[in-house]
Amino acid sequence: MRVLVREPINQPLQLKEIEGTLEDLQELVGEFIEIVPITDDIVCICNQKGEQQGQGNNFHDDRLGWIVGTCVFTSTNNTEFSSLSDKQIGYIAEYIGYPVV
Repeated sequence: MRVLVREPINQPLQLKEIEGTLEDLQELVGEFIEIVPITDDIVCICNQKGEQQGQGNNFHDDRLGWIVGTCVFTSTNNTEFSSLSDKQIGYIAEYIGYPVV
């Protein structure tokens, strides 16, 4: 599954290929997964306890405020995660304001 990963504090977006299992996601963001909707078909997966654990700011969402810690962006159809399309990758890069490497 093709996803974008972004480490906190002004890091670029990284295009990665992962299996997409719960274990994969927990390895990237931490044990306590939270799903933040970005659009109808894009979500940000982050650590629900990132702020409590002192993880750095990642990006600011106008609705929710600061999202902290490592984030994984993926496509969704409301029941499962799937690979991002090129169009979705472009949207996320513009939304976050950082390049994809």
